[in-house]
Order: sequence, then C-alpha cells, then structure tokens
Amino acid sequence: MPAETGPGDTAADAAPPPLDLIEDFVNTRHSDHDDLGAPRQVAEWFGSRALLAPGTAVSDAQAERARAVREGLRALIAENNVEPVASPRPDGLDPDARAGLAGLAHDLPLKLDVTRTPPRLVPATEAPLDAALAALLGVVVEAVAAGTWTRLKACREPSCRWAYYDHSRNRRRTWCSMELCGNRAKARAAHHRRTAPRP
Repeated sequence: MPAETGPGDTAADAAPPPLDLIEDFVNTRHSDHDDLGAPRQVAEWFGSRALLAPGTAVSDAQAERARAVREGLRALIAENNVEPVASPRPDGLDPDARAGLAGLAHDLPLKLDVTRTPPRLVPATEAPLDAALAALLGVVVEAVAAGTWTRLKACREPSCRWAYYDHSRNRRRTWCSMELCGNRAKARAAHHRRTAPRP
C-alpha cells in the first residue's frame, strides 16, 4: 500500500523502500485525528502492510505501545532537521518520546538472520505486534547503514511536523511543502518584521 501523502507530497517525494514504511507510520498522526487511535486501526495499518497476519487482535496496551514507538520515531526524524523553527505554537513533539523509544527498543530486539541472502536483521520476538514494531526498528537500522536515514525529516512548520524525505542535493529542505508550510513560515516572519518595534 503506498504511503499516504501529506501537504504538497507526491509519489515522487516519498522515501525509498523500505524507509517509506517509517515515513508512512509517522504520518499516521495528523493535527486533527490519529489513524492509529484505536486498536482496530493499529491492526488494520500493520495488516495492510503485511506486518501482521489478517485477523490479529491488538489490545489497548499494544496500540498505546505502537503509538509510543511512532512518537519516538517522530522525535528521531525531527533531529535530522537542519534547525528547528521558533514559534509560539506547540510543535506536536513529545520531549520524552525519544527516551520512551529507547526503553521500548529493549523489548523489541532484533537478531541477525544469516540464513537469508543477504543476511539481515529480523525481529527476535514471536509476539505479533512486537515483531512488527521490531521490524520497523530494523528499517531504521538499514536506513542508517544505507545513508538514507538523515534525509527523513519532520516539517519545520510547528503546526504540521509531517514526515517527508529530503530529496534535495544539499539535504537542506525544511518543509514538507514550500507552497503550504514554507509560505506560512515566510508570512509569519514577514508579519513579525512589520510589527516589530523600531529602534
């Protein structure tokens, strides 16, 4: 299933596979709703990406765990940004999310499967949703090794924070969409310049 597009995204803007899974996962949270708000939605999202078997039940606690992993990944990709933008609005990033992900990662171990060609990291747990979450963490490891991880970023616009893949040559893209979020930031900066007290 293709990743859901955000403000100004096109299929050409998407992260390359399998990193597009992380982009898609992080973008399940929107400013006005959450695609993973209920256990059924978590099961459907992971099932539609062949990360969970059809009909696998997900509990409230497991759904909460999936959302915690998502927010930890959001915090990680926000650190790939060149520089955060200053704004009076909340940016939607949980300051404790990275630490939370570090704790959860201990319970989502990966192991090296040398029976595959080439060898690869696979989940070391049999619990279905934990195995799916561990598989997502494996994608992060692969992206770091491939040098693509730092191109996955969070939009600098605090009211957005949509995950996007920076295809620019200099790796300095800052908004998911120049037409929407970039223009909002520029309009806000122009307003501050016009209304700032003159010396």
